[in-house]
Parts: sequence; structure tokens; C-alpha cells
Amino acid sequence: MVDSIFLIKIVTERSVIMNKKEQIIFSALYLFSKNGFTETSIDKIAKHAKVSKGLTYSHFKNKDDLLRVVIESTVTEMTEKMMKIERNSISSLLQNLKIGLIENKNIIRLSLLLLIHPQTPVSVTKLLEKQKQELIELLSSLLADKHKENSKIEAELLLATIDGITIDFVLNPNVENLENKINYTINKYK
Repeated sequence: MVDSIFLIKIVTERSVIMNKKEQIIFSALYLFSKNGFTETSIDKIAKHAKVSKGLTYSHFKNKDDLLRVVIESTVTEMTEKMMKIERNSISSLLQNLKIGLIENKNIIRLSLLLLIHPQTPVSVTKLLEKQKQELIELLSSLLADKHKENSKIEAELLLATIDGITIDFVLNPNVENLENKINYTINKYK
């Protein structure tokens, strides 16, 4: 009986710690996307998450490490969702993109800020570059039948179009406008 009470206490404490860690990650995402990476301190993140600065440092070595975890846990998940396509179609990928843009505006805004900011940690830029290369490979394979030897170039051009649609939506979050651009692009690549 004592052992089971002790085990319940450990599981409960571990759950609280996991919830606090998730709160820190969520707060970091929110503040990084709102204020930028360099303008957001660990102290501000801890206050926003309603945890101590010490607890934040017990989960993350430093702000760069926290940013890396935020990017890994959010951008990677979002990219994986977007890349889950049906019938190997550009249409499916673009529909997933639309859903991802609408549901994940903060992480997309953060990613865009990180791509252009000169002080973005190297580990984060490498992660974002890896995501980009995986997406180019997928697009290239989807375009291979129609564009044969130029499928990689066509994939890079389509990704540039996707980037433009993304930037436009982050700056002007009009869902109808987004849907029009996605539908136009789908029709272009039928």
C-alpha cells in the first residue's frame, strides 16, 4: 500500500513537471512570435508561464536551447502534417498547408522572423533548412512525372510560391484570400 501511494505521488509530480515544461514551451512560442527571439528573455518567458526562472533553466540549458525545442516540437509537427498527403497530389499538400497556416499562425510568424534574423542560433537555422530540403524533395517527387528533369527547379519555384502565400497570410490573415491563392495554385499544378 505504501509503495502504491509513493508511486502515485511520483507520477503526479512528474505530470506537473511535464505540464510546467509544456507551459514554458507554449509561453516561449507566444513571446518569441510576438516580440522576437532577441527581445524575449528567459525571465519574461518564466513570468508568462507562471513558473520560476530556475525551473525554466532546469528544463532548458539556455534561451537557444528553448528556441530549438520550440522549433523542433512545433515546426516539425506542422511540416509532418502538411507532408501527409493523399494520392501523391500537390492538391492535398496545398490543402494541408492552408489548414496549417490557419491553425499555426504564431509558429509560422516565428519561423519567418527566425529565417531573416541575423542572430538566430545556428542549430535553429539548420533545423529550418532541413525542413526546407525535405519539402523540396517531396515536391520534386510529386512533380517528377510532369516535369521530369526539371522537377527540382519546379519544386523550388513552387516552394517560393508557397513561401509568398505564407508571408502574405501572416501579414494579412484573410482566409478567403488564402483560399483563393491556394485554389489557384492547385489548378496551376493539376
